[in-house]
Amino acid sequence: MSRGNVYISSYPDNPPEGYWVSGLHDACITCVETFEFPFDYNKMFGSQEGFDYKKYISEIKAHNKNLMTLEINAKNALYDQSVKEIRLYNYKIITKDIELRGRNQVWWMADKLTEKDGHYTMSIELVDCDSSPCEFTYVIQFDRLQVVR
Repeated sequence: MSRGNVYISSYPDNPPEGYWVSGLHDACITCVETFEFPFDYNKMFGSQEGFDYKKYISEIKAHNKNLMTLEINAKNALYDQSVKEIRLYNYKIITKDIELRGRNQVWWMADKLTEKDGHYTMSIELVDCDSSPCEFTYVIQFDRLQVVR
């Protein structure tokens, strides 16, 4: 699906476990779903007696607040054809003006992963031939990922 452009993927020296360091060029994102997880304060902290504010803050930061799943059809991928789904926990979409949900086929060209202060930022170069512009960059920040192969 490349339109003559050169796409280069870039990863940190120590990527998260399961990351596709060989690349997903020409894989297709077939479905995007998002979920918000409820936080049960009573289960985590009990009654207000003996409330520990530092524990409260650390548990909030460690809690999975939301999840984005990217279903991947990697049969045409140039390098790594084993990825079926990517789950991004505690995600934040940086490119707010671009929506991935509701698209038919979005082709993965390259990605760049950076890590800073325990958060990862992934910039994905994508192509959607049914939209304008057809080539765009989608940026997501997340804390943890899980790859289904």
